[in-house]
Amino acid sequence: MQAFRKHINESFFNPVLHFIPLLLFLFIDDNFESSLALEIVYFVVVAILVYSYLKYSNIYKYLGISYLVSSLIFALIIFFPENMVSSNIKPVTGEIIAMLSFILILLLRKRITEFVSAVTPRHVAMRNNIDEHFRIVWSITVVIALYIATYITAIYFCYPSSTFLKYIRTTHWVILIFIMFYEFIRVTLIRIRLFKEEWWPIVNEKGAVIGSIQDQESISENVKYRHPIVRGIVINDSKIFLQKRTSKDPQYPFMWDMAISNHLRMNETVEQCIYRTSHENYGMKDIKPILLSQYVQDTATEKQYIYLFLICNLKVVDINPEMIDCVKWWTLQQIEDNINSGIFTQSFGKELEILKRNGLIENGVYNCNCHLKETVYQVITKSED
Repeated sequence: MQAFRKHINESFFNPVLHFIPLLLFLFIDDNFESSLALEIVYFVVVAILVYSYLKYSNIYKYLGISYLVSSLIFALIIFFPENMVSSNIKPVTGEIIAMLSFILILLLRKRITEFVSAVTPRHVAMRNNIDEHFRIVWSITVVIALYIATYITAIYFCYPSSTFLKYIRTTHWVILIFIMFYEFIRVTLIRIRLFKEEWWPIVNEKGAVIGSIQDQESISENVKYRHPIVRGIVINDSKIFLQKRTSKDPQYPFMWDMAISNHLRMNETVEQCIYRTSHENYGMKDIKPILLSQYVQDTATEKQYIYLFLICNLKVVDINPEMIDCVKWWTLQQIEDNINSGIFTQSFGKELEILKRNGLIENGVYNCNCHLKETVYQVITKSED
């Protein structure tokens, strides 16, 4: 669970952290002096980078790149020759430089996205972070642009008092602070909601994780993603224990399938998934799964990387009616008589061939006497010979 929470935190990294140093620098520079602004801001930068390294170790480089850009903006503001602008514009010089820098960042969005994606681990959902980052860049750019336009208009056309100019500046900072607080709260609420949702890893044809997606989003998307699936076969006395899926099943409603079948959750191991599924579906805790095969398969809604297990010690405590309609022990003859009737899932048909090829059903050598590993290895060895 801790690994899953870390993945969510990294995939929905709070974008406010990118902008705290720059906005803090502009505020202190406006009200005090640049040297004090630098001293305070660089202390804040180091503190946030250390914090991100400890808590978001996979994306601290992403934050570091952002702070490097902020440092360049600091340098432009500090070393910009003041004699190049009129005295009326000097109070908003820092905001003008920041605004122009943000506009340049927005224009280079595609290249920045490619660079950040290249230096960040691919299992982190960086697309979301980058989109959030640029969305706030847009917001801050608009607010600063409106402030600059209002200030310059007032200076050249309204001849305002110092009190009025101070009011404009205060309003400007109140809006920026409100945006920061709003974004902080919004992202925090998103994280809380996501902690309650189920996320599936996206893998390649070799089973390596290359991304992640929320389960309902994956099902509803037109694009088919490859997800790792854990499936468990229960055999005893040459019979197979099958489950009938419920009407709510998104892929195979009212169809017969292997006793255990489930998606891996993000940052969940294969072993953790099969134990979790056996407990959720049947209330079982004492099972002895042995990995029999791994294969890839495409269905109507997704691509799958399947881990196929044999399971010993089936002691059903309670059947979960939300997941399973009913269960039944099937003989090989009963399965053969109905194999073309359309009552079995696509995966079951392929896995039945694996069982028959290895002789684990027909020979009747498979039994549940807690010698599962030795029995399976002996049968597979004989079938290969």
